[in-house]
Amino acid sequence: MAIVWRESSVVEEDLRMAPGLQFDPTEDELIQFYLSKIVASEPLPVKVMKEIDAQHFYQHHPKNLVDGSENLSREYFLVHGDEYFHGKIDKVKLVGEGNVGSWSSLGKEEEVVDENGNVIGFKIHSTFLSSKSKKTHWRMKLYRLPLPNNHEDSSGEEWVIARIRGAQQL
Repeated sequence: MAIVWRESSVVEEDLRMAPGLQFDPTEDELIQFYLSKIVASEPLPVKVMKEIDAQHFYQHHPKNLVDGSENLSREYFLVHGDEYFHGKIDKVKLVGEGNVGSWSSLGKEEEVVDENGNVIGFKIHSTFLSSKSKKTHWRMKLYRLPLPNNHEDSSGEEWVIARIRGAQQL
């Protein structure tokens, strides 16, 4: 079982989709139906993402967050308390104080738009580097709401969504 922040979470600890079903939302669906709802403390439409505190999220190698499987298509996490919520982008984010590795951001933050072209969120791409600074096959996208929405609607809840991809999808 993967590392999960708290048992009394909005999202259940043991998450399973029915056989044959796959959670494959578009980026605007992730933001509109999941991220905006959890930031506003509203119920999520379906319980398919693990909820984890940012401090715990950045203490572990990605394979430990995804049940040790390196052959996943993608896995999503609701990350509480991440600095990216406020638009802060670290070029390098140490994992396990650097003795595990680091997430290195790639390029600039990109807008996520809805079907009408309205900006509904932002994303940043990262790649995981080993503790010896070697590039690995792990990739992550972090998604956040625009800053005005974060401050007005959050009621103190600071959430981002992390999507981690393993080896077989590059």
